[in-house]
Amino acid sequence: MSQSSSDNGDSPAVGTNGHQNYPAGAESGRDPVGGAEARGTAVRLAPDYRLRSLRTESTGDTPATSARTEGEQAHRRGRRLAKVAMFVAVAALAVLLLHAFVIEPFAVPGDGMAPTLQPGDRILVLKAGLLEGPIRAGEIVVFHPPQFLPCTVVGDRGGDLVLRVVALPGQVISSVGNTILVDGRRLRERGWYDPRFGQVGSTPIRTTTLASGQYFVMDDNRSDACDSRVFGPILKSSVVGKGIAVVGRHGHVFFKTL
Repeated sequence: MSQSSSDNGDSPAVGTNGHQNYPAGAESGRDPVGGAEARGTAVRLAPDYRLRSLRTESTGDTPATSARTEGEQAHRRGRRLAKVAMFVAVAALAVLLLHAFVIEPFAVPGDGMAPTLQPGDRILVLKAGLLEGPIRAGEIVVFHPPQFLPCTVVGDRGGDLVLRVVALPGQVISSVGNTILVDGRRLRERGWYDPRFGQVGSTPIRTTTLASGQYFVMDDNRSDACDSRVFGPILKSSVVGKGIAVVGRHGHVFFKTL
């Protein structure tokens, strides 16, 4: 029996439908044995342009995004610092204005105002120009002392003094024994003086008639005589202001109205 053309390498056989019959895998001229390997090699070598494009875009955008983020953060920090600086400036200006026109802090020298005020107490003083109405008896005032002070205040370095007003302009003040008389009547005080020394203490009050604009001031510690009993009445023009509150004592925050 003769060999077919497919066996001897001749042209492929023709089927009943008139088309040539090719062995499996022989379409398109591919080797049926090596076809799988050829296809695998083609998959490995084919570049994925889509993925490479994605990588390129990601790499290019990262520095720009990072730069924008850092710029925004720096801008926000700058705005916060500007707000803090403005707040500090406004607060400092408010303190300066208060100190210049309204309230002034004052450190109490010595123990002449004990027990009401202790040595070193920090008090707030309302400036004289803002006082509502006249100075009243019983109020604590800070004033410029006479130029030549005939007594010594412990802890004072030549600055202002703080004492209590006992008698007002136009009144007559004196003492009998351990009692203060104002216009011939016993002075009714609220007991702020040290009861151990009484209302007058060891230094009596000479009869004194106060002129217009004069005030008679005394220590609450009546055993201490560095007050009007020694240097005489003070002038209204010498008054710096009225003590309104204690805000510090013994280096700590302490609050008490006066």
